Amino acid sequence: MKTKFRIHLLLLFVAGALLAGCSKDSTTPENGKEENKPIQVSKDNSLTNFSFKKDQNTSLESNCSSTVNGDLIYITVPDGVSLATLVPSFNVHEKATVKAGTNAIQSGSSTVDFSKAVTITVTAENGSSRSYTVLAKNGNQQVDAKIYSFMIKHNIPGVSVALSKDEEIVYTAAYGYADKETKERVTSDHMFRLASMSKQHTAIGIMKLVEQGHLKLTDTVFGKEGVLYNAYGDNMGSDWKAITIEQLLSHTSGILTEGFFGAGSAFSGKNLDERIATLLSKGEVKWAPGAVYEYNNSNFAILGKVIEVVSGKKFMKFLKDEIYTPNGITGIDAGSNDGPIKGEVRHYSQNSVNPYDNNVEAGVAAGGVVASAPALMKLMALLDYGTKVPDIFKKETLDRMYTPINVVDEDGDKADQYCLGWRTNYSNYPDWPAFHGGTLAGVCPIWARSYDNVNGVILCNSRSYNQSIDSDIWHMLEDLQEMYR
Repeated sequence: MKTKFRIHLLLLFVAGALLAGCSKDSTTPENGKEENKPIQVSKDNSLTNFSFKKDQNTSLESNCSSTVNGDLIYITVPDGVSLATLVPSFNVHEKATVKAGTNAIQSGSSTVDFSKAVTITVTAENGSSRSYTVLAKNGNQQVDAKIYSFMIKHNIPGVSVALSKDEEIVYTAAYGYADKETKERVTSDHMFRLASMSKQHTAIGIMKLVEQGHLKLTDTVFGKEGVLYNAYGDNMGSDWKAITIEQLLSHTSGILTEGFFGAGSAFSGKNLDERIATLLSKGEVKWAPGAVYEYNNSNFAILGKVIEVVSGKKFMKFLKDEIYTPNGITGIDAGSNDGPIKGEVRHYSQNSVNPYDNNVEAGVAAGGVVASAPALMKLMALLDYGTKVPDIFKKETLDRMYTPINVVDEDGDKADQYCLGWRTNYSNYPDWPAFHGGTLAGVCPIWARSYDNVNGVILCNSRSYNQSIDSDIWHMLEDLQEMYR
């Protein structure tokens, strides 16, 4: 009996197992086929943490990290390190592929030539791709980090920097694009528009004529006794006839402030002579000559005409013949209304204004000079009371050029922050006895001489409309000078 009972239990168990095996699984579709689960395909084509690591590059003593601006990657390696044989490190999605130019690369193992701009293309698993441009350079990583941050904040395509100490250039560097469309990179030889930094060149030209005995600062400019009598006659107000060379240099002439450069002003379409004649036709001046400081481009445009009349040469030819060429300086020239001249970067406005609408040819002496950063440092060495490089002027001439005015401004407040073509006495920059910046569409420069002769210049081929741009670039130059003290 017990044996039969066990057999029956076994049969029941087998039957139950067979029935369970024939029952439908809750996850099995009616047709008996498994459902096709969707396959997740990555669309991640991002590139992050781009760097050059010392354990992957024997030429490096420390890691070099990058600064990223959208699809642009800036990175600096120390001087002496070859850019042509660097191994990059970066992060991408595990299913993404990466190319440098047309060559497939792997993070941490592939050698790439970064001596020119390199396009890195990341292709995601789903086939979508994104391109990044790596702009690698040699230089001082501390200095360059400040420049990169400034470029990103103010959307500046290209920058050139030069610093000197005791009249010797100790650092030059160029960043970004001279021309965004052609992807031409900035070099230290590229010239940039100087805007109002042109005024110092005009002041230098005038002081040269003074030292040569061809001109006096007390000479009047207009009327029968004026330097420009033959050009403009005697038909103007008495105040015009009282204006001196010195008053033009110090912005104390009293002339009406006008939009001397702008395409939409009363000067539009006129050459320099016609613009000066337009000024003279407006009647009396705004302030008594010599009484009030008011910054005015017209003052220096007129001084450009003075240089041409007294020297018998075009403005830039006189400066080249008398200042630049005899002292071995190249890389300074007159800009053009038609676009960049040979060796000049292209400038970019950040609003609807065309930077090439400004008539820099008519106003060359006020804002139309172009120059490279190293050329400006060589020029400053001729004007700094230094002993290694002979100054081009006597000490008394330099003293006169750098002596601040002592008048009032248009609001009646004390005005002592301008010399003859140079700014001075700014409380925020106590180490700068002479400096100047410039403002035109697409232009943002600064250069400064310090008391301890650590001098510097920064040139940009664009200008943001963030109100902090000028204080940012001035503070940055001050910081760079401090690094080389």
